[in-house]
Amino acid sequence: MDMDDGEKSKSPFMLQINQFAVYSHTTGPRGRSRVTGPGTWMLMYDRELAPRNHLIVSLMASPEQLTVGDKGTPQLLQTENIDNMHAHDTLMALEFRDVIALGSSGDQHLTLLFAPRGAAAIGPVPFMHRLSAEGNPDAPLGHGLQDGFHDASTVLGIEYHIAGTTIEATAFSGKSVSWPLPLHSPDSFAFRLTQDFDDHIKVGASYGDVLSPDDAGVEKHSQFISAWLATSHQVGPGTLRSSLVWARGRDGNSASQTSLLAEAVYQRGLNAFFGRAEVLQITPEQLDDATIGSPTDPRWVKAFTLGYERTLVEQHGLSLRFGGSYTKDFIPSAFKPEYGSDPGGFKLFLRIKFATNDGHVM
Repeated sequence: MDMDDGEKSKSPFMLQINQFAVYSHTTGPRGRSRVTGPGTWMLMYDRELAPRNHLIVSLMASPEQLTVGDKGTPQLLQTENIDNMHAHDTLMALEFRDVIALGSSGDQHLTLLFAPRGAAAIGPVPFMHRLSAEGNPDAPLGHGLQDGFHDASTVLGIEYHIAGTTIEATAFSGKSVSWPLPLHSPDSFAFRLTQDFDDHIKVGASYGDVLSPDDAGVEKHSQFISAWLATSHQVGPGTLRSSLVWARGRDGNSASQTSLLAEAVYQRGLNAFFGRAEVLQITPEQLDDATIGSPTDPRWVKAFTLGYERTLVEQHGLSLRFGGSYTKDFIPSAFKPEYGSDPGGFKLFLRIKFATNDGHVM
């Protein structure tokens, strides 16, 4: 029997697609030009098991193994794939959450998490989901220190939410992820605290201890600590969303490394203006630079990006957008033999965005 619109049940599925086609050009001795397709696809299933109990299953995937490949997307000073952002795995996350409402008013929630591959409670919302990074095809240079554990292996977690406060704890494996979904004994842990102040301001902090192998295969503990501020405000006829992220990591007995990021996007109608500023420490070893005598001594670098994106078509949750960005890098004199005196780069891109409903987080 047919039901009218008022009686139709809401679909338990939510689909999000954020897919780029990018032309990247970087300058200097390490500069390259390449066309790649970074992007993420997410499918979520949300089903009420009982009046106070929800099951949420999240699947995150990426076509980057095909559309980016081993060479990566050109980006100077990126340590993930040395001057290139690496391609994410085809399966980035598979998470199962059981959300239980507590208290008579239902304003408290306890969430139990199991993920063969999923996010550890380290850092803010990962860059590919942050509203303040919307439209920017580049990963932060400090991604590994700030929010790089969004695809950890064998994650077990518990989360308690009351009013605007969320407390999370996760145990996970620091071993390298691999296909398909090998499960390991948890050997690492992380804690995260976030606080929402109305709908406009969120602050958070996290601490993680990760046991992971180095390049020689020797396992050692690394510590990561971070803090962040995220905002969303109406400014004139548009919306300004911003994030400020500080993070520090210490790898075994090595010197600690610090990163600071500020990013924002201003959306006004069909036009969006975005920017990112980063100041962080990188070692010559991370950049495979053998010309410097102290390969593990962190050096300060800076990167500033400005970009613009225009929505060309938008209908029924699907939009096509065109944009570009320019990045200017500032490096110490010791890096100039490898990078030249004026390193930087630009990107031109098309982006397809689709969402069945608004599933973003700030």
